[in-house]
This record gives sequence, C-alpha cells and structure tokens, in this order.
Amino acid sequence: MDFQKYATRSGPATLAAAVLLVVSLAGCGKSPEEVKVAAAKHEAETTGRLLVKSNRAGATVEATHSPSAGIKGTTDQVLSGLPPGKYAVTLHAEGWPDAHGEANVTAGAQTEAVINFKSGSLRLDSDPTGAAVSLAGAVLGKTPLVIPQLPVGECSLSLAYPSWPALPVKISITENGEATETVRLPHGKLTVETIPAGATVLLGGKAYSKTPLFFDPLPAGLTKLTLQAKDFPPLEVSVPVDDRGDVKVSRELGAGFPELDPSALLQAVWVPDDPNQLAPRVDSVGRYEPKNGVVKNLNRKRLYENWLRKTYRYSATIKAYDPEKGRVEFAEQAGDLSRYRIMAELSPAARNDKDLAARLAKGATVSLYGRLNAVEEPRWPLKVITFELSSAELLH
Repeated sequence: MDFQKYATRSGPATLAAAVLLVVSLAGCGKSPEEVKVAAAKHEAETTGRLLVKSNRAGATVEATHSPSAGIKGTTDQVLSGLPPGKYAVTLHAEGWPDAHGEANVTAGAQTEAVINFKSGSLRLDSDPTGAAVSLAGAVLGKTPLVIPQLPVGECSLSLAYPSWPALPVKISITENGEATETVRLPHGKLTVETIPAGATVLLGGKAYSKTPLFFDPLPAGLTKLTLQAKDFPPLEVSVPVDDRGDVKVSRELGAGFPELDPSALLQAVWVPDDPNQLAPRVDSVGRYEPKNGVVKNLNRKRLYENWLRKTYRYSATIKAYDPEKGRVEFAEQAGDLSRYRIMAELSPAARNDKDLAARLAKGATVSLYGRLNAVEEPRWPLKVITFELSSAELLH
C-alpha cells in the first residue's frame, strides 16, 4: 500500500496514522527509542516545512492545504510536519489589510515564501513640530518623521502635541510611493497680564511664573487657566483661543475676592430684639466688643468669626471722598432690616493714583476691595449701620 500517497490525500491525521502503522510494522523487536527515531525519520522524509517571511515582522500566518487541513503560526517561524502540496497562505497584521500568497511544500525539504503587505511610505511633519504620531494606538514617533511602511489606501493617523487634544488625520498612501504631508494642529498665541503683575499662571497642570506671560503656541479652543498670587484668592479664567489668533487677557486679581453683600450679612447676624436695648450681650464683650460700645441687634461673635477680618470687593455710587484721610463714603442703601452705608479707607498706594480725584467724584460708580474690619450699629434708632473697609484698593 502507498501510505505516503494515501496520507497526503487524506490530511495530517491520516498521515500520522500511516506513520505509526509503518513504524509498528517495521519496528517489531526494536526498543522504544529506536521506534521513536524511526518515526521521526519517516516523518521528516514524508512531510515538509514552511517558512514565511514578510515586511511586517510578527504577522500571523495561516497556511491552508485543503478545506479541512490548515496550520497557523507567525512570520519567521518554521511550520513543520506539513503534508506535501500547494498551500494558500494568508497573513494578518493589526491595522493592515490581509496579504495573500501561495507556497508549494515538498516532502523532506523546507520551503521559503516571501509574502509582503502592500505598503507605501510617508514623510510627515507638523506645525508646531514635535507632535506624537500614532497608528492604531501605537506611537510611531514624533514629527518630523519618516514612516517607511504604511498600509496602501486611506491611512488614519493621530497627531498629539503634549497636553493638546489629539488630531485625527487621513492620508492617502500609494503602493511603493512616498507621500509628503505637513499637518497644522490648530493653535494661536496668548498673552496673560494681571493687576498687580507677578502672578503665577496654572495652565495644563503646570505652573508658570510670573505675569506678564506669553504662550506660543497654544491649542485652539477654550483655554482654562488659574491665576495665583500672595494675599489674593485663586482666580479662574477661561479664554477662547482661535487658530492663528493672538489673544491678550488682563485680569485684576482683586476681582477674585467675594462680593460684600451687606443685606445678606445682616440677615445672617441679626438678633430679633428691642432696637433701643443698649445692654451688652454675652457674646459682645472682650474680643467681640464693638468699636463704639453699642450692642443692639447684631450677634457680634458670629459677625467676628464669619465675616470680619476678611477681604471683600464692593461696587456702589460715591457719596463723598476725603482726599486728606483717603476715606471714601458710598451712598446709603436700605436693606430689609436696616439702612447701611460703606466706608472705605484707601491704602497709601491707592492714594497715589493721579486720576483718583476724578474717579472718586460724587455720583461716580467705582469698584474696590478691602478688609472688613468693623460693622457698627448706631447709638440711636433709625440711624444707618456702618461697614468699614480698610487698606482698600481700587479696581480699574
């Protein structure tokens, strides 16, 4: 019986059975080691080996001999124990179209087949340069970059500059050709100034010191940054940056202080009581004692612990300005519980403003910030409660 012909026609399982049969018939009276050597020799003489090479290292190889017989492996890996005959070979690589070819396997020999994926090259740059280039999630390098092998057709790449959003790009690749492309990542310029100068800018998780600062390039879109400076609360700023735009932003750090709302403050500390009562309350002596000695409707302890000695900003209409004392008096206003007025004492630096007198003219509306150091009740009913701000600075 022609075992080799029968096994080749019937597939690997039949071939193995034929080999075992031959060995058993010829190996009577032989040791197990001799039988094993004989079987290996017979297999080497009756089967072949296949080595597939490709321009994509590590690609998956699928070699098919018949609809019911096939073998899998990778490129540069010898596939052994193959029945002789013609094989259809398919290569798979992530992000690439499959590559196809054929191979004739000969008994007792090793066949080499070269099957390459269709590819072209790309010379890629970006504006700004230094963008990371990715294909199917794998980083290929940074621009400027020459990519020697890319799939033929429309190739989808991704470019990302540090801390910038990724930009998807589609580039047409021709077989055995080199495409050239320069991709612009939308960006503009930004200048950040503060009043006063010298603030730190937090942008993209990094701290930059000190204002004024110039950022170029900056990704197009809404840029969010934080301004920080000693004695000021952090100030959040959102700036729209257009592609090829040049934006300048200037912020007053004092604008980050909370706004003083006298009506809300009085609501929080008001104690329903006889408005003519002058006897001190338990929480109104010692450190909580008022400047004018008058204790009536305000909870001095709550006022001191929650509002006094803190900095606020305030905007209102000027009633009077005393340039000698640097005192600004705002127009009286009526709240739900009492009338009130704001008095602000300017800092020495603020008084040096050459345009100060014009800005603080009666009837003008101005904004400033200062430290709330007193809230004083009047001695007699129907008078206004006075809020006093010290070391005040004008907002422009």
